[in-house]
Amino acid sequence: MKHFIILMFALIPFISGCEKDNDINAQVREIAWNSLSEHDKATVIIDWQKSPVTETIFQDKSVYAVSFNTSDDPLLGPIIVYIEKSSLIIIGQAPRL
Repeated sequence: MKHFIILMFALIPFISGCEKDNDINAQVREIAWNSLSEHDKATVIIDWQKSPVTETIFQDKSVYAVSFNTSDDPLLGPIIVYIEKSSLIIIGQAPRL
């Protein structure tokens, strides 16, 4: 029983850290979604709230990249919005072909 209690206390930071990651990802997705034009939003084929959020480098800055799959992906590729990690300001979009 003592080992179980120690294990539970050891896992608390990881569990709360995952929740924080989910909160920031949801916020980043919403910022990216709100930056899209109505035309772009109409072409998105997945639930925007489930769009993948990754961390990468764009213009020498640490950013979140939010990818929206669209009906135009075979021709143009997905819409990718880059959001600066420290300020959560949109700094650009990936070029589409």
